Amino acid sequence: MKLQEAYASEKTELGSFAAIGYKTPGAGNNDMTTVFNYAGQNGSDKKGTWDAESRVGLNDCQKGSKWLLKATFASTTGNVTFEVGSSATSKCITPLTPNFCNLATSGSCTLTALQ
Repeated sequence: MKLQEAYASEKTELGSFAAIGYKTPGAGNNDMTTVFNYAGQNGSDKKGTWDAESRVGLNDCQKGSKWLLKATFASTTGNVTFEVGSSATSKCITPLTPNFCNLATSGSCTLTALQ
């Protein structure tokens, strides 16, 4: 997130993972680890996404659950805002990543895919 904010303040747009110097934990292995598949992209609509999908069950969090982040660049202000969500907030976010919702600009999570 800090990398994206720094890039946006200099270039007035969102950057790709390569442009901002970010590598997923599974970089070099098709963006996969033994526990997660990682993905992300920037669209022409000034929005970028990042997600981690579980490859295994993690306690009550089922295989295939997702942690999602959407970054949006506002050309009028030059600011980047972040939204986060999960496909299973009560079973994945709270027990496994309790501070994940704090990454959002609003400090809250949604149960949407953040399209």
